[in-house]
Amino acid sequence: MNSLIQFAPLTLAIALLGSACASNKPVGQRTNDQPQFSAQQIKAAKDDAKSKGVENGIIPAGSLDLDAALNDLAHVSVFFAFDLATLTEDAQAKLTRVADVLNKYPALSIQVQGNTDERGTEAYNLALGQKRADAAKDYLSRLGVKPNQVSTLSFGDNKPKAPGKDEASYQQNRRDDVVAK
Repeated sequence: MNSLIQFAPLTLAIALLGSACASNKPVGQRTNDQPQFSAQQIKAAKDDAKSKGVENGIIPAGSLDLDAALNDLAHVSVFFAFDLATLTEDAQAKLTRVADVLNKYPALSIQVQGNTDERGTEAYNLALGQKRADAAKDYLSRLGVKPNQVSTLSFGDNKPKAPGKDEASYQQNRRDDVVAK
């Protein structure tokens, strides 16, 4: 069991690099709408972890596991009420976990992508998407995340998650997505 734990980070790196090589996309680009970390980011995060006492995949008690951290960053969306850029308690909880990861591994960086539902003009939706992304970035900054670890981008209503024209679809489209850079 101990030998399995020791090789977990190496296995992750090989799997990530293998999946990147299997596709025609360069490492670091998104595949199947899932974020990917570059080999350089993974190496830098592992080097950072090693300097903090993480050796051969053995994580000291109470520390954040890099594999879990990468997984956490790969699947984060926070949602907003209609016409608002105010973070909900659920959004704050998710972003707090993102901040924990980014603070633990300063070599990692993300992009917060703001989105809206289709109601509103294009200019209004782009501005609202940017306000939502900025709200998340500001919150992360208050939690100690370095400014160079977070960038923002607004898609407005150009990247819907749900294609419908009903309230359930609109709720899924009013969101920020956290994407590994």
